[in-house]
This record gives sequence, C-alpha cells and structure tokens, in this order.
Amino acid sequence: FGRRGSGTSSIKQASCLLISMRRLFYNLSFIILSASLATTVVSGLSTKASNNNSHHHTISSRRNWLGNLVISSATSTLCISNKPAAAQDVQELPIDLRKYTALAPLGDASTSTGSKLTGLSMETIASRLSHDLVEGSTGKGGYFISGDISTEIFRDDCEFTDPTNSVSSLAKYQKALTILFDPEQSFVELVQPLEIDEMKREITGRIRSGGVLKLPWSPRISSYESTIVWKVDEDGLIESQIQQWSISASQALRETFTLSF
Repeated sequence: FGRRGSGTSSIKQASCLLISMRRLFYNLSFIILSASLATTVVSGLSTKASNNNSHHHTISSRRNWLGNLVISSATSTLCISNKPAAAQDVQELPIDLRKYTALAPLGDASTSTGSKLTGLSMETIASRLSHDLVEGSTGKGGYFISGDISTEIFRDDCEFTDPTNSVSSLAKYQKALTILFDPEQSFVELVQPLEIDEMKREITGRIRSGGVLKLPWSPRISSYESTIVWKVDEDGLIESQIQQWSISASQALRETFTLSF
C-alpha cells in the first residue's frame, strides 16, 4: 500500500508485525470469536448512550479500538521486550521478510498462465496496462482489485513487490488479487497517464485505490495512492512490478484488522 524503517528497532517491529499477521490468519477462527465477543460487550454498553451522537462516537471508537487491539496485543505477545508497534510506523517490511508473507494456498509458483505476446512496443504495453489498471483485461474491474490482468504481457516468473509482499510468480500473484478485494465495493483510478522510459525499458504509473477486503469482518481500506514501476525485458514481456504506497505498511495492516460495522 515509502521510506524504509530505520535501525534495528524498525526491523524488529516489522518482523513482529509480519509474524503477528501470519499467526492471526492461522488462528482466524479465534480472532473472529474474540472480536465478536468484544463487539457484543461494547455494543451492550453503547445501548446505554444518551443520544445518537454518543452512540455513533462509541461505534467509531469501537472500530479503532478493535483494530488496534488485534495488532497491538499480538505484537506485544511476540515481542514482549519491545514497545508497542503503534509507537512507530513501519513504512515497509525488509525485502527478505516480504517473501514469507504468503498467507493462503495460492498454488504452484511455476504454473503457466498461457501463451505470451512478445515483441510488443512499449507504447502498446503501456496502453494495455492503462486499460487493465482501471477496467481489467476482460472488464471485471481494475486488476489490483479483481485479478483481471493481461497475463500474456507478463512473464510467468515476473517479480511482484510491494511494501509487505514479494512473489516471483504471475500465477500466485493473480490468485492473490482475486481473493483480496471485493471489486463491487472497491475502486482503482489513474492519477496521471503512464510514463515510458525507453532507455530504461520502464513504465511508471500512479493510481488511487481503496475498498473492502474479502475477509469475514469486511475491513475497509481507506483511499491511498500507489506508485508503480513495470520493468520490460528484451522480449517485450514485463519482468517486474514494484509498488510503493502513500501509506505505511503498519497502517495497512491495522486497517486490515479493523472491523467494519
């Protein structure tokens, strides 16, 4: 969803956040049960509010409290000697750690995604990307929220990197995108036209996106901007996609575990 966290403390915080996130997913049923119990208790208290304004304030506070509780308590449990992670935002996880953030069975990394279109011009590739970013390859919605990506212009071993993840598999990346956002409640828009650097064989773009994740508690990700750089190989296929977010990695994780009501 970036400057790097500085020093050993930031690396430890990032490591703890990563481990916490994996552990939370592996114990998903426990989280949902705990969140439901907390929601019931707070909801019961909120019914005693004297007017609608105080009721809405209670709901808003409850959402923030539950989101911070999930991240902070898991982090402090695993990193007892450190201060809570909320004390300092982690802009992005160390690159080596991002390779261990696969949180779902996404299939074989070597799976072929079909035939490829080689020899395309940089202008043609940029045009295809512009269409896919907003509408999707087949009209199912921008590929960051739907997985509707033109696989024929990417290498199967293309490396996809963002502040929290890194995977060298088009098949896995596409699968992850199809199970992440709800396209009906999410959006992607181009902030400006894509730019082409023929010498570096790079295409750069900036998008704005946000929406609702396909998780049982339907967390809503606030609107944020991404800067994306696609690197094109000599055959005319995209070999890497590097994404930077206008929000920190830790903020993205907090929003992921904030319940929507």
